[in-house]
Amino acid sequence: MSRFYRIFLFGVALLALAGCSQYTFGSGQSDVETIEDTTVTRTLQYFDNNDEGPRYNVSLDLPEEWVGQFETRNEGNSLAFRYLVDEDDEQGSPLFYVEALSNAQYWEQIGSYPGQYFNIANTADTYFIYYLPVDAYYSGLNQDEFDALAAIVPDIVESVEVVRR
Repeated sequence: MSRFYRIFLFGVALLALAGCSQYTFGSGQSDVETIEDTTVTRTLQYFDNNDEGPRYNVSLDLPEEWVGQFETRNEGNSLAFRYLVDEDDEQGSPLFYVEALSNAQYWEQIGSYPGQYFNIANTADTYFIYYLPVDAYYSGLNQDEFDALAAIVPDIVESVEVVRR
């Protein structure tokens, strides 16, 4: 009986410790918004273990053709720009991502995958990077569509403005 009691208490303690994390068991939320204007502003902040970074408004200027054809999925530190193939497309095809990283996360990311992630802005405590899927396959688009849309991304990220909230 005492062995069962110890295992039960250990399980309760583990469950209580896991509940202390903000995103335990998928409780992190994501916001999906259709792009309705050429200027898009979303809020990002980094999450580094149990540390939450300051919140920043990140603004980008998009081409007129993208209005109504793209949506953003904001997961706190990551903002995905997804192409909507048609009106019934609920998933969207991810074209590029903007992420907020702590200083430590940034240097770990850049050291692990040089050349795939690009710094677009930084503050004293947060780096903002962007990247595209490694291949058109991962976006769900055919190669020609992906290449045409991806060619516009460097011009878009040049318009980034970051303002602390």
